[in-house]
Amino acid sequence: VRVATRARKYGNRAMLIRLLFVTVVCAAFAAPAASARATFMFGSKLDTTVQPSNAESPHPCGHPARPCTWVMNEPYGRPNGGHKAPKPGTITKIRLIAGDAGSFRLQIVRAHATPGGFEAKAVRNGPRIEYKGQPDPNEPFKVETFSVHVHVSKGDRLAIKAKKTSTLRCSSGGPNTLLFDPPLVPGQGYKDEFDTDGCWMLIEAVVQPS
Repeated sequence: VRVATRARKYGNRAMLIRLLFVTVVCAAFAAPAASARATFMFGSKLDTTVQPSNAESPHPCGHPARPCTWVMNEPYGRPNGGHKAPKPGTITKIRLIAGDAGSFRLQIVRAHATPGGFEAKAVRNGPRIEYKGQPDPNEPFKVETFSVHVHVSKGDRLAIKAKKTSTLRCSSGGPNTLLFDPPLVPGQGYKDEFDTDGCWMLIEAVVQPS
């Protein structure tokens, strides 16, 4: 009886060890898969130290009575190329910093340089977003977050359709933002920009990879 009891005891221990081994192996294989599907970001790199400088009042775009499309051409605080989605996925959150309250229609755009400037086309429209701006003009600055569900492909850019906006940091120069008047419409071909702006768009996308 003692021998049988001892055999069962050691048998159960061996089974437990095998189960632990299988669990550890499965976890080791699952970790890289989970890591590979971790969310990523593109657009301007935002935190509470980023000031919407010189954007206390909304800036108009194009004709003051109608909206136009603002396309991110250079991100603030993110290395070169960070204004484009590095791989496909679904935007689950839009983060932004604005100097004043306002709204825009999110757009997903493809754009590239041409011998005469830039051209772009709208791939799809996203939801309308209403933001509140800064309750206080001093640091820390408020980062507003909005839940969305918008597909992006590799190379897509963030854009907004609005008459005016304060989601800007205006302390530099160059073609940081591309302006299209009239606004870009999904399904239409590439259009030449009518102007560029030296302000950075303070918008960031959080993406769940496909």
